[in-house]
Amino acid sequence: MTELVPMDGHGTHHMAMAPRRRRNLLHQLDVYRCALQLYQAVRRIVSYFPRGEADLRSQMRRASRSVPFNIGEGVGKRGNARAASYEIALGETKEIIVALDCVEIDKLAPFEEVIAAQDLADRCAAMLTKLIGSVDRGRTP
Repeated sequence: MTELVPMDGHGTHHMAMAPRRRRNLLHQLDVYRCALQLYQAVRRIVSYFPRGEADLRSQMRRASRSVPFNIGEGVGKRGNARAASYEIALGETKEIIVALDCVEIDKLAPFEEVIAAQDLADRCAAMLTKLIGSVDRGRTP
C-alpha cells in the first residue's frame, strides 16, 4: 500500500504515492489500489478548476472518495451486502467517467491528465465489474 505525501513541500497540488509499511487484505487488492490512484488523479484534476466550478469539484471529490470507501466496506461484508458495496463503488466510478468527459469538453484541466484519469476509471470499473460477478458466483476476496 502507498500513501499520498507532498513531494514538493507545498501541500496537496503535487502529491505522489510513497511506500507504506502496514498491509492487510484490503491493501493487497488491485482494485483498491486503483481506486486510490483514481482518487489522487481526481484531486489533481479538480485543483485546476476555476472558482465557478465549485459544484463539479465537490461532486468529483465526493465520488472519487466514495470508490475506495465502498470497496473497503465490501471487503468487510458477505454475500449480497458485499456485492451491494461493490456496485455502489462501480456506480461512483461511472459517475467519475461522466464527470471527466465534462472536464474534457469544458477544457478545465490538462488533456493528458484527464485521459490518464479516464484510463484509471475504466480500469477500476472493469475490475469492479469482475469482482461483482465473482461475488454473485460466491468466489471473492
